[in-house]
Amino acid sequence: MAQSGLIVRRSTRHEIVLPAKVRVAPEHAQEIRFAKGVTNAEGWIDCDLVDFALGGAAVVTGCLLPRGAAIEMLLPESDESSPPILRVRCRVMRVQMTDRRPAYLIGFAFVSPDDQATRSIEALLDRLEGLDDGTEHTC
Repeated sequence: MAQSGLIVRRSTRHEIVLPAKVRVAPEHAQEIRFAKGVTNAEGWIDCDLVDFALGGAAVVTGCLLPRGAAIEMLLPESDESSPPILRVRCRVMRVQMTDRRPAYLIGFAFVSPDDQATRSIEALLDRLEGLDDGTEHTC
């Protein structure tokens, strides 16, 4: 029997808008470099988290990250002195230019999250599912 090619999601997607940061993981840092001033001193790029699910997320950013790239994602607390809401390793799965700015919608899958990241993902999903009434939210 031929497969249709239809991708079925295994978990609910939540459309949200949260400030986030991404950076190239150490194993790809030599292959993927940005112009001066694009990242901060630690290599983080500011972006907006716009989609979140159990298996991955999507961000909008002005920087192109190539498919297959290993990245780290950070969701900081509003109080910078507090630990982040989430810090997790990811792999870029989809890249789409959104408009002429340019801006890119970068979709990625979480890669082998450790226990702390798994707890953080589940806690954020619990929070989002409590808010989910069919409208877009800014947390």
